[in-house]
Amino acid sequence: MATKHSTKITPIRFDIGQVQWANAMMRAANRALARGDDAALACIGFSAEHVDELRQRGGFSERLFTANYRTISYLRRHGSVVAASARRT
Repeated sequence: MATKHSTKITPIRFDIGQVQWANAMMRAANRALARGDDAALACIGFSAEHVDELRQRGGFSERLFTANYRTISYLRRHGSVVAASARRT
């Protein structure tokens, strides 16, 4: 019996996943900064220089999260149209 829904990861789903992952990583970094947990920041993959820069800026700005949420919403609404037009060219 064939399934109606594809389990194949489309480029749009992949893009959405990447943005969601970035949001999760930035939220985790902001939490670690608030706790002063340099070990957690190192585990996430930040260099000491980047940690210092984040401290000076107060972490990742809420504007970045807002922009990412808008990007995700756009891709969900218009992603199939964008993907279809890209396949035609």
